[in-house]
Amino acid sequence: MDTIKNYLETLFIEFPKTEEVQRAKQELLTIMEDHYWSLRDEGKSEHEAIGAVISEFGSVDELKETLQFESRVEETFEPEDDFNAITEDEMLKFMAKRKRSSFGLSLGISLCIISVASLVASQGVWYLGGLGIAAFFVSAAAGVGIIIMSGIELYNQGKPLNDRYVPREVQNLARTEKEAYHKSFKASLVLGISSCVLSLVPVILFFEYYYSAIGVVLMFMMIAAGVFLIVYGSIYSSSYNKFINNRYYVHDDDKMGPNARRERYGNAAPTVLLIEKLYWPLIVCFYFFGSFLTNAWEISWLVFVVAGIFHDLLISFFKKAYN
Repeated sequence: MDTIKNYLETLFIEFPKTEEVQRAKQELLTIMEDHYWSLRDEGKSEHEAIGAVISEFGSVDELKETLQFESRVEETFEPEDDFNAITEDEMLKFMAKRKRSSFGLSLGISLCIISVASLVASQGVWYLGGLGIAAFFVSAAAGVGIIIMSGIELYNQGKPLNDRYVPREVQNLARTEKEAYHKSFKASLVLGISSCVLSLVPVILFFEYYYSAIGVVLMFMMIAAGVFLIVYGSIYSSSYNKFINNRYYVHDDDKMGPNARRERYGNAAPTVLLIEKLYWPLIVCFYFFGSFLTNAWEISWLVFVVAGIFHDLLISFFKKAYN
């Protein structure tokens, strides 16, 4: 079944991400799955059923003609300034930098956790003492420094690509690279989660022999290793989505460029931009004005909860109204 879903994702990669297209894709997926199971009921093998389903649903061009989206696809996805499009080489260089920064950030977080292990060791293991305290300060300082440096690098890496068009070949390359990394990503998640879960084992074992401090130190070391694998794999793998999920690169979702905003919100983009500029300042003013007027500070903060829900509804309303 995953083969059919992946095939369908490939067919729809050229279409705009509108609600109409998503609805058509979901309907087509339902039809294909129903046809697949009917073929399986007839006695066909899994591979035979998948091959028959895929062969019966035509090419991308036929799908365009059937859904009558061809003119809209060309209008939506052909940028006016394709000379400024992101190249495959730029994407690969970006991911190489992302890999190094992800490693640094993961290492920094792990060092901070290891510093706690050093502090525990200084208190619970008699022959470490001052050495453990020194290791605590060194690990903590190094970890915080690496986190700050890597965080700045992660944020700045996407700035040169911001709001630039992501060509189809770059999307396909990013998808291929992500699929190639998927096994490593799954392994890092499994090993990382397992290391965190099993970190209680040394505590239990050493407690039996009255060396509980050593068990706690080993627990933090295993947690540090697990967190490193989880954070590193997650950041690096999700970075490919920047190129796969958007037709224009979005450096910061809270500060989208004009091209990305137009691609995401269509004709409602100017209205959405105005809402983003005015909505939360007005909510803050309303919060303080209402709180001072009613003196109901213990419940007035709920206005932010309601405003957060209403914000998304407001954006959705204007998006539907203008498109």
